[in-house]
Amino acid sequence: MYLSETIIIVGCVNAIVFSGVLFAARINVKANVFLGVLILSLAANLGLSWVLAYRLFDVYPLLHLLPFGVSFGLGPLIYLYTRSLCTDEKPNYYHLLFFLGDYPHSLYHLILGREADSAFHGFLDKFGFFALIVIVFYLWLSWKTITAYQSDLKNKVSNVSHRTLGWLKQLVVLFLISLPVFLVMWILLITIGLEFNERVFGHLYYAIAIFWLGIGGIRQHQLFSSEKVQPQNEPSQKVTIDKDRIERLVALMEEEQLYLFPDLDIRLLETKLDLSAKQISEVLNIGLGKNFYRFINEYRVEEFKRKALSNSNLTLYGIAMECGFNSKATFQRVFKEITGMKPSEFVSTQKP
Repeated sequence: MYLSETIIIVGCVNAIVFSGVLFAARINVKANVFLGVLILSLAANLGLSWVLAYRLFDVYPLLHLLPFGVSFGLGPLIYLYTRSLCTDEKPNYYHLLFFLGDYPHSLYHLILGREADSAFHGFLDKFGFFALIVIVFYLWLSWKTITAYQSDLKNKVSNVSHRTLGWLKQLVVLFLISLPVFLVMWILLITIGLEFNERVFGHLYYAIAIFWLGIGGIRQHQLFSSEKVQPQNEPSQKVTIDKDRIERLVALMEEEQLYLFPDLDIRLLETKLDLSAKQISEVLNIGLGKNFYRFINEYRVEEFKRKALSNSNLTLYGIAMECGFNSKATFQRVFKEITGMKPSEFVSTQKP
């Protein structure tokens, strides 16, 4: 058995397993469906290499109707996955029409046979270059979506360490870096051609991409709740903030000590204050001059200071967990951002 065959089998089995887990998930359902389809599409492209190597199109011509090609649909799937994780907006499925861009070539061979060659066939071969442009465009849209999400994150949640979508940015960068590789392989295929056993590198890339996407997607589904952070425009400085709203917000935080909840986000305050998330953000940004993340973590830091100076038997990290922080790294970073010193430095300066 060729090494390429082994890689293809492993890649396709992984794709079936990972996509099955994603399709069965009950969190971020739409996003997981898009990622699962993306993984299966990459597996289909692996399968296409095998079909071509064993000339199965000659034996079963109707195989041309199967969606083996993924070049035009790759970018839209990444974008739709990103949008589904970042926002609650209904996805625009028309982006998936780009999948049709891979079919003219298949239909040409279905009608005229695999050996048919013409100027039009040469055009269809070169038409695949435009798929790279489509991918770049959708990767750019995905990057913009993630950046907008991240820029507004601190207006909505109090702990951001597991919600920054850093993995998605890695995904976008991975595909951007891979584009020159795709371009070189595409040029080689339409010029000198490559035998099945000479495409090991390409097959290995697809298999690794399937595994990496599957693992990352499953972890993403575990880390995120069904609630999304909805990017919004910065509040206008002309908005007048009712002082009563500021007082109600501060009183709620101090009386109920909601900051002690590690996963506190702005939506919990909506029902308690009878205000929308946008109105609360305006109270914080304009009325108090800070975002939700800063507002909540200032309370946590003050709570930590109070408890750390009492006769507590807990470690500094243990006290931080009691104050609403969800990790040691987050606690260390936030404390220094707000006070300008490390927690241990603060404690040592307060001791007699």
